[in-house]
Amino acid sequence: MTAVRRASALVALLVGVGALSAVVRVVPHPEHRPVPGLRPLEGAVAAIDGGRYLLLGAGLVLLLVVRALLRGRRAAWLAAVAGLAAATVGSLVVHPHLRVSATLAVLTTLVGAGGRAFTARGDPMLVRRGIAVLVGGAALLVAVATAGLYELDGQFRGGTTAWGSAGQAARLLLMLPVDAEPLTRHADWLVSATRGAALAVVLVGAGMLIAAVSGGRQRAADRAVVTRLLDEHATTSLAHFQLLPDKHWLVAADGQAFVGYGLRGRTAVALGGPIGAPGSRRAAAAEFLALCRRNGWTPGFHQVTPAELPDLTALGLRAYKIGEEAVIELAGGTAPEGRAGKSIRSAVRRCERAGYRVVALEHPLTDVDLARLREVSEAWAADGEHRERTFTLGQFDADQLRRTPVLAVVDAEDRVQAFANTLPAYRSTERSFDLMRRRPGAVNGVMDQLFVAMGDRFAAGGGTGMNLGLAPFTGLADQPGVPARVMRLLYERGGVLLDYAGLRSFKDKWAPRWESRYLVTTGDTALPRVALAVARLGELPDPRRPLTRLVGLVGRFPVTTTFAAVQLWLMLAGAYDPQVHRQLIAAAGSSWELLAHGQLWRLLTSPVVQASPGWVWVNIALGAVAFPLAESRLGSRWTALGFFAGDLLGSVPVLLGVRLAAATGSDSALAELHQVDGGSLAGSWALLAAVVVLLPAGRRRTRAAAALAAVLAVALVLDHGIADVQHAASALGVVAVLTLARRLRRGQRGSGDLIHVSPPSPALVREERR
Repeated sequence: MTAVRRASALVALLVGVGALSAVVRVVPHPEHRPVPGLRPLEGAVAAIDGGRYLLLGAGLVLLLVVRALLRGRRAAWLAAVAGLAAATVGSLVVHPHLRVSATLAVLTTLVGAGGRAFTARGDPMLVRRGIAVLVGGAALLVAVATAGLYELDGQFRGGTTAWGSAGQAARLLLMLPVDAEPLTRHADWLVSATRGAALAVVLVGAGMLIAAVSGGRQRAADRAVVTRLLDEHATTSLAHFQLLPDKHWLVAADGQAFVGYGLRGRTAVALGGPIGAPGSRRAAAAEFLALCRRNGWTPGFHQVTPAELPDLTALGLRAYKIGEEAVIELAGGTAPEGRAGKSIRSAVRRCERAGYRVVALEHPLTDVDLARLREVSEAWAADGEHRERTFTLGQFDADQLRRTPVLAVVDAEDRVQAFANTLPAYRSTERSFDLMRRRPGAVNGVMDQLFVAMGDRFAAGGGTGMNLGLAPFTGLADQPGVPARVMRLLYERGGVLLDYAGLRSFKDKWAPRWESRYLVTTGDTALPRVALAVARLGELPDPRRPLTRLVGLVGRFPVTTTFAAVQLWLMLAGAYDPQVHRQLIAAAGSSWELLAHGQLWRLLTSPVVQASPGWVWVNIALGAVAFPLAESRLGSRWTALGFFAGDLLGSVPVLLGVRLAAATGSDSALAELHQVDGGSLAGSWALLAAVVVLLPAGRRRTRAAAALAAVLAVALVLDHGIADVQHAASALGVVAVLTLARRLRRGQRGSGDLIHVSPPSPALVREERR
């Protein structure tokens, strides 16, 4: 398996370098001056340019996936096979030597046959891969452009040096004007292609980053299985946190057990042991370890109970005690009897004298109650060093809180002084809670009053115990080894980080039963990495920092911000130097002639580049309305898909119509066939049409549809342009597709078979963003 991976990576490296070298060296028309656009009889030149684009794209892809091939990434193998196939086709067009093309075809077949060696999934978050594409692709482009400019020195006016070529390449990448003036078609192609490839690298890398911040780690089908298994088998206090959006899930092959885990860097940490049928838990753990081996992750299991240990240690893992969990026995009351509970009873009486009482808020929470709780939570966060955490704890989230009952302490004026939300018990007789929030300045002992009332309610509902959570680094006096000594030192002297001794003391006053909890991993060498990953998984950025707020805004509207940034970047470059725009439209714009010669990728790049240089204010204004509105209503993925699909729904039928008109002898239609065009208006109108169609039926949707139709009709009547026809076609196409999808969905519902073919509701969009 390793040999296959290394051989495939070597093939990708050699063919990638060869493809990029061919792009630089092939000069089909050494003395042909560049001209804007394409003439009707230049189809052969278009085909050659298309082949050169294939070689450029294939070379970049093959070099970018070399490292991932060595790690056995399945996606990298698929990309390598596609890149080798593209290089084969490109070589047939640009450099038609049958031996070279036959060799590439054989290599493509051999690499394709080795698919069994590539089973590793990529990083589900895609962040690192997105950054790698942006940085690595930019570096490769600069290197290729530098070599091309230096190699074709005589085909640029004034010539260039090695350092000068590097500087000019960097300016091409950043869409800045260059001093070198191309004198031949190949030199002109190199400049335009570098700018087009830079745009493609930005779009692909940004797409990966958008996929990362817009969720996608939890599939609906897996969530249904996990929820069922929790209902049937979960018994620990951490079970409900398996449903938090920061978890990935591995469902066992038999569907009867799962492992919920988080990823930090190259470490995968499971929350507790596998959950499911007793006979399937060990198999689920083994599958999780196999997943980690395939991906090169260090595995760990955090807060494992003694009952879960045998399934893990049987697989060769080692357990390290990390603390003890406190459980109050409720049979004799929440507060201990006698002297041990005296301070608790005094605290409760003090709160009662102050007019405090414990109430159960309406479930699910009303907006008014949610606002009251938010006020307390924000005051709690602003006081001292309190902050939200995750992984083993929930955070203040409206949707999460509405799913769980909430107990609150209110004063005589009905102001909330403290609150906690209770969690589902699943199959356990013990009860637990999540958030604990206290208003600064509340009467001392308010949390004791809340705990007593909560324990009494649990007992009345059949609960036998109330879980107070983990006291880290406690109960380690009898544990041997260096890790235990380090944890004891943290307990004794780690007050700068967290008052571990004070936490133990607070829980100890309830006279609880203490249960050991373990961190399980492969051995001593892996323990520091797993421990660091656990700490990082629980951290959340401070929401009060301006940078965090900016990141949060980008996270809520990743498609909008990315599209705006790319558009402003390209428009600024075109406004600064119209020659840059000409090169961009030549590399990324589309026309019937270019598409007919196989350059179909232009259907996806042309909506990003504008038809005219400089600031296109109509496009800016419409995009500023359409994108955020669509992303808030439809979600990030549907917005990106709707933009490009909507543009296709308008451009393809219009191009076909123009082609038919040209066949009848229309001179204007013939001219349109060779006009290289672009622009974002069609996709923006399509997004607005999608938002209108998905509004609830009623006056609001009728008025919005009428306004949209009126604007498009007026533009069509006043301008009579092909572009206006495309805009109307895009909007009508989206309306037709979504209307048909809605009818099909209703029909399937009526027959008892539900299919999901339409964008999600706003509520599901909010769920996706969490």
